[in-house]
This record gives sequence, structure tokens and C-alpha cells, in this order.
Amino acid sequence: MRLLCAAALSLSVGLWVAYAQDKKPADGPKTDRAEKFAALKKKFEDENKELATQLSKVENPGDARAIQGEMKELVLLTAGKAFEIAKDDPKDDVGFDAAAFVVQIAGRIGANNEDVDKATQMIALHHAASAKVRDLLVPAMRLGEPGDKLLKAVSEKATDKDTKGVATFIRGYKIAQAIEEEEDEKQIALMVKDATAMLELAAKEAPNAKINPSAPKSPTVGDLATKEIENLKAVTSVVVGKAAPEVESMTLDGKKVKISDYKGKVVLFDIWATWCGPCKAMIPHERDLVKKMEGKPFELISVSADNKKETLEKFLEGEKMPWTHWWDNGPESPVLKKYRVRAFPTLYVIDHTGVIRHKWVGNPGNDKVDAAIEELVKAAIKAKG
Repeated sequence: MRLLCAAALSLSVGLWVAYAQDKKPADGPKTDRAEKFAALKKKFEDENKELATQLSKVENPGDARAIQGEMKELVLLTAGKAFEIAKDDPKDDVGFDAAAFVVQIAGRIGANNEDVDKATQMIALHHAASAKVRDLLVPAMRLGEPGDKLLKAVSEKATDKDTKGVATFIRGYKIAQAIEEEEDEKQIALMVKDATAMLELAAKEAPNAKINPSAPKSPTVGDLATKEIENLKAVTSVVVGKAAPEVESMTLDGKKVKISDYKGKVVLFDIWATWCGPCKAMIPHERDLVKKMEGKPFELISVSADNKKETLEKFLEGEKMPWTHWWDNGPESPVLKKYRVRAFPTLYVIDHTGVIRHKWVGNPGNDKVDAAIEELVKAAIKAKG
């Protein structure tokens, strides 16, 4: 009906037909792709919302894992369909939107497959200079090597200074995070140097850029870079084989203490929180260890990262942990900052001379802890004569 009306108004059927034919090759396919993508996006959002609702209601961990598996499967299935739309014309708006959607939904849960990788690479190849990629930078962090390449491309090609600054910051931050898994001291030094250089550049380029521009209270690149650089300074000092950095804290009765107060003893420095499952799983063995080491030059110090001191105290009322406990401003504790704690539990074993001999992120296993402590305690006893 619209075609007939338009033809009548044009006073020329020939003119209308020519116009329609001229427009269809340029607009038709793009419109079809846009509609197809919009339908796919809505279908995903509806199905994902339903799964999220189910997840919020389950109590059984097995059921929760099953639903999470369904959510991941939905993401990867949708990613494949969205990539098919994007690859028809990766340079146009629909191509960008479809590929960007893949990066966002996959990056949110760290899901990867060939389609996710290709969509991420497509953005890096065709849209790295665009300010539109700003919202993809945080999701890209969790997409492995393709995500790293996207961040690199944006940090080098972006014309918008905030987008460029955020990408550069994230690259530096990722290097800093990776240091936790590195054991070679020379490699650690190189990583610290590279991460610091990127963080300093990011702070210089875009100090006021928000990591998440849609969140009013999102921290700025300048603030986060400054904090991360300070953390990196501790990396080269808080390493196995060097003296444990001096740090002050508070006991639960309000007494000021510092790590050097325990020189002459072997210290297991356990940085944990009451909400940390792996931390709590260690408690029974820690009780056994403390009992076994009674009367010997050994001290177990648990440093709590709980937000409130009362949370820790209430926990200790129901859980026997008969050893030294420190709490000083929870997650903002000087211990967490100086010892660059990123995950819980983080454990340091410090010998009787104050030198760090072991560091573990996560539970290393009872046998490994026992062997390390026993060897160092023997050395401490021998040194004392």
C-alpha cells in the first residue's frame, strides 16, 4: 500500500521504481542485518535474564554451576550468530555493534571461542581508532591474547585521549597483575619497569578519565595509576630472599605492633578474611600447626581484611583460632598495601632473621606449609643455641 501511495504522489511510476532500485542495494541489506542483530540481542537478553533469575534462587552449588554453564553456552552460541552478522561488513555500524556485543557479553564472564576471538580481532583491525571502543576496554581484559591485542591497538591508534588513556592503563594494570604468577626475579624487574611506564603514561595522557564512564563514582585513571605504581614499588622489596618490609598494625585489643617485634621467631604471616572459603578451609590445620609448634620459636599471625573489626571478633567467638590476630582498617590495612595483597589467602613465611623465605597466593597445601615451617624452626633453634 505504501508503494502505491508513493507512486501516486510522485506522479511518475518510472521515477518511483528508479528511486527504489537505487536505494535497495545500499540500504536493504544493512537494514536487514540491523533488524536481525536487534532481534538476536533481544533474544539473548531475555534468555540471559531468565537464567540469572533462576541462578538467584538456587541454593545448591551444583545447581548453580549448572545454570552458570547454561549462561556460558548461551553467550558462546549468541557470539557465533552475532559474528556472522558482523563479518558481512565489519566496517559499518552494524558490523561494529554486532562485534562489540560479542566482546561485551563474552568479556563479562571471560568466555572464549573462535567466534569471540575473531570478533575481538575485527574490532582491533577496523575500529581501534574510534572512541566507540571505550566501553569494550574492560571486557577485553578477560579475553586472552585477542583482548590484549585490542587493548594494544586502541592504546596506539585511538584519537580520543580518554579512550587511549584507559586502554594504556589497563595494559599496565594487566602486566602488574601477571607479576603475581612470575617467580624469576629478573623477569619480575622487567615487568615492573614495563607496567610502571604504561601506568605513568596513562596518568599523563588522561588523568581524569573514568575507567567506567557510565558509573558516576568510577575511579579515574590518575587515581588508580598512582595507587598501582605505589604497589609496584613494593614488588621488588616484598620478594623471597629479601628482608620483610617493616609494617605496623593493631592487635584486637588495640595494641600497636610491627613485624620486627617477632624477630627471632619464624612467622607464618597469613593474610585472610572471614568471607574467604579457601582461607577458612585452612583453619583446622593451622590449629594443629600452632599446637605442634607450642614452645618453639614460631608465631602464626593472621591479618584480617574484613571491613569491620566486629565481623572478625564475632567469627572468632564461634571458631577457635588461638593465635595472634591483627586488624587495622580491613581492606585498607597497611599490611595489605605494603605486602601488595591481591587475593586471599596470601601467606608469607619469614625466618628468624626477618627474611622472607616463602610466599604463596592461595592454599599451597598442608605438607608444603609444614615442611617450610619445620625446616626454618630447626634453623632458628640451632641459631639460638
